[in-house]
Amino acid sequence: MSAEPLDDNRVVLAPARPGPEGPGAQVLFETRRTAQGYICGLVFTSAERLVSCLGPDQPWVALPVGALRELLGEAGITVIAVDPTTREAAA
Repeated sequence: MSAEPLDDNRVVLAPARPGPEGPGAQVLFETRRTAQGYICGLVFTSAERLVSCLGPDQPWVALPVGALRELLGEAGITVIAVDPTTREAAA
C-alpha cells in the first residue's frame, strides 16, 4: 500500500458498482477487511494500479478523497487503503 498521504482534493479512483435502480439510486463502494479486522475503503491513484490489482473489468468512479472519506464515514468506515496490492486488497 502506498504511504503517500492524500490531500482531500486529490481525485482518486474508487472501486464501485451501481446499487439497486430506482429512486435514490446509489453507488456501492467496494470494501475489504484489513489484517487487523478493520473494514476499509479502497482507492487507487491511477487506472493502471486499479487494473493491476482488481482487473480490467472492475467498475470504478473518480472522486476527490475528501468526498469519499465523507461517504464512507457515513457507514462508519474510517480507514482507506491507497494503492493496495492484490494480496492486501483481498485481506
